[in-house]
Order: sequence, then C-alpha cells, then structure tokens
Amino acid sequence: MSSFIECQQLSRVFDAGGQPFHALRDVNLRIDRGDLVAIVGASGSGKSTLLNAIGGLDRPSSGRILMDGASMADLSEPALADLRNRMIGFVFQQFNLLLRYSALRNVELPLIYAGHNANQRHQRAQGLLTGLGLGAHLHKRPTQMSGGQQQRVAIARALANQPGLILADEPTGALDSQTSADVMALLIGLNREQGITVAIVTHDPSVAARCDRVIGFADGRVVEDRRQGRAA
Repeated sequence: MSSFIECQQLSRVFDAGGQPFHALRDVNLRIDRGDLVAIVGASGSGKSTLLNAIGGLDRPSSGRILMDGASMADLSEPALADLRNRMIGFVFQQFNLLLRYSALRNVELPLIYAGHNANQRHQRAQGLLTGLGLGAHLHKRPTQMSGGQQQRVAIARALANQPGLILADEPTGALDSQTSADVMALLIGLNREQGITVAIVTHDPSVAARCDRVIGFADGRVVEDRRQGRAA
C-alpha cells in the first residue's frame, strides 16, 4: 500500500481558561491508501482533534499533514475547503443533516458546492440513497427518519463526490447495537469493495474489532498502533 495521509510532529494546543491544553503532542503516523483504521482512546485523548486536523477542519499548532504527498499547510482556506469537498467524506455521531431539507437535498449539497448541474446532482444523490436502501425515503426530512436511516443519509452525503477518504467520528455512537452493526457493515463494504480509506474514531470495542488497524491515543500521543486480522 502507498502512504495516503502522513502526520509529522503534529501538535495542537488550545487555550483552556488561560492555560494551554495539549490535545496532540508530536504525533507521527501514516495511514495507507485502502486502510480501515479505528482510532481509540479515552475522552480527551486527542482522537477527534486528530480527525479534525486530517480533515482540514482545524489547523495544527505545529507540524504538518501530507495528503498524497502534498502539505495541507500550504493550502489557502478556499483551497482547503475545495480539497475537503472533493477528497474527504465526513460522518458524525449526530449526523449533522440539515433538518429543513429532504434526504435527497442533503445528499445533493456537496454536489452543489462542487458545481454539478441539477440533473447530475439528482441522479447521483438518488442513486446513492437507493443503493443504501433509502429509495422509499428520498423526500423525507431527517425528523421523519430513524437514527439508522439518518446515518445512512449522512454516509450517502459523504460519498457524493466520490472521496478517497472517509473520516467518521463516533458514527455508531447514537445508534442501537443492531443498527450500529449495519452501519459498520456499510463502511466496511465501502472499504473492501471500493478501496475507500476509512478512519473511524470510536469508543466501541466491537467497532474497533472490525477494523484492520487500531491506533490508540492517550494524552495526545499515539500509544498503540497495531494491525489485526480482517473481520467480516
């Protein structure tokens, strides 16, 4: 596999009531193309901070992140936003869907930002939602859908621009155990069948057990990095 994401001496310091809080401390790690990675650790260990930095949602205090060999620090804010929209799909615990829009419209939004015409947007969004078992729910708003259905909409939205990387922050945290297993099966399928690199922040040992690689964090540092057998 080729290196896709590389973090070099990555640090992130926040101001916590006038005191520095070191969320990341000199993190060095690589994520290979096609990896299925679980990022684990206690609350406040740096997991989500790392994911936000890799996704370009937050700038590190020092160090740098390379994506496909190019430094993200060299990108302007508009260029970084364009990269996020083209190359990265985000999935969050609370879904982050726009409640006033239908499932179809929520999935179309990244395609609007990417400049696709209305017909292209509609066909792509409808195809994704139908492929995820939501063909009968295209025009429902999130409040009319179950948690599992909303997370499927969020996954469809993440896939809209055919990203090479999906970053998922506790994607099963708000779901029951069966729906959680179903969402994980979707993410695993995207990794196995389409070669999409997937990094998942999770507290759930059953989610981590289904990933190929586990990276453990404590106090802003990588304390574990191991590969394990592929789970179904």
